[in-house]
Amino acid sequence: MKKYLSIILSALAALMPGWISAKSNSTDPYKDYDETRFMDMSLDENILTPAVRKNEHAAIKTYMTRLAQDLAKKNYIVDMTRNDEVVVVTVLSDDIFLPNDTLLSPSAPSRLTPILKLFSDPFMMKMVYSVHTDNTGSAPYNMRLSHERNNSIYDWMLDNINEDLIVIPYEMGDTDPVAANDTRDGRRENRRVEIFMIPGPKMITLARKGQLLK
Repeated sequence: MKKYLSIILSALAALMPGWISAKSNSTDPYKDYDETRFMDMSLDENILTPAVRKNEHAAIKTYMTRLAQDLAKKNYIVDMTRNDEVVVVTVLSDDIFLPNDTLLSPSAPSRLTPILKLFSDPFMMKMVYSVHTDNTGSAPYNMRLSHERNNSIYDWMLDNINEDLIVIPYEMGDTDPVAANDTRDGRRENRRVEIFMIPGPKMITLARKGQLLK
């Protein structure tokens, strides 16, 4: 009996390195899903993380495309990025702030709440958002305006989201215009908040299991 047991243990020991290697090669979407890690990333790096594998892409693309279509029907400015895995919602600053003000306007919650409701499950999506200004005024002034507006948005969100939801903000000032700043309409387009809806570990897991429905 001891002889057979020894043979079995020897066989398991020989297989163990390969088993460990195979297990370590699998991707765990919940691994390192921690806010402190994302805080150290650039905006572009955050948009790319967590990554989606090939066998998860089609389901996530379908889910996010339908989500984008639903938001567009509610008159939001919507785009998609990262090969249609990430939804980008643009909220004009004029819709949630008074001119040159840093406090959310009374109408801001009605514009932001429908977006926040989509993050009710904190592991379904990660939220990254960037606050932009036009180039009226000096660069330091615009960065300060972006910073103070971000604080207002972030404080309001903390009172209205699940504490486990990962939210990563960026303050861009006038560094990333989407239109010319030499017209009133162009400046209005540049004063904006871009909200990135990024697949989280639960969405990735459901996609891998073929259970992601929308």
